[in-house]
Amino acid sequence: MITSLPLALALSVVFAATGAYALVRWSAAMTGPLPPSRRMAELAHLLMSVAMVVMTWSWAGTTGVTVQIVAFSVFTGYFVLDAVRRYRTGSHGCAGGSAHALMAAAMVWMLAAMPLIMPTPVVAGAGGHGGHSGHGGGDGAAMDMGAHAGPAAWAVVVTIGACAALLATSVFWTVRGLRGRTVVAGAPLPEVTTTEAAAEPVPTGGGTAVATAAPAATATVAALATHRLLGPRSDAGCHALMGLGMIAMLLAMVAGW
Repeated sequence: MITSLPLALALSVVFAATGAYALVRWSAAMTGPLPPSRRMAELAHLLMSVAMVVMTWSWAGTTGVTVQIVAFSVFTGYFVLDAVRRYRTGSHGCAGGSAHALMAAAMVWMLAAMPLIMPTPVVAGAGGHGGHSGHGGGDGAAMDMGAHAGPAAWAVVVTIGACAALLATSVFWTVRGLRGRTVVAGAPLPEVTTTEAAAEPVPTGGGTAVATAAPAATATVAALATHRLLGPRSDAGCHALMGLGMIAMLLAMVAGW
């Protein structure tokens, strides 16, 4: 869908990175004591990343786009309800749920508005595979989403508004990442160094002390190492990068790049 090869490659790298990270986070969430909202968030970002990579290079066809619209609409509704529930109960995570809902809604708009915002119509060949100027679409390809003379002005305005909302969510995630705390499963972790956790004296039967590994401290260090990779800072950074990538995709569609 992106005619500029450098931009298509750059976006593919971005969304491949966010998708790989979301996959790791989702796998950890499925095996750990984390709430369903965390699992849904990581699954949503994983599917968004995959859909964006596909969208960068090809047109999924009417059926494929419809399935994606339904799926991301479900995610949007879930995150909206989750944010409302958290707001009413005063529990933590309302802002994060709202940000997830905005990103999922922007994904729905991106998929649904393609024939309205793209200067060159999306076409599908006889084999059912999509194409866009510069990325396929053989001779005799038929319009798959209807002919149009160019971007609809109102749709472009809505798209710019969606970009503004995505920018706000990226700023939100960036600020959250900068303020991130060392927390695993909702509990703060003590700052234990590897030297402190390496060993502690354990008395033996003869009265002498032998240095042996401290299980609790070692587990804490392992948790800290895992946290640095999968913690709130890196998680927020991934979400911010996803939002910026979606902005670039929307603007590229409007500009016809």
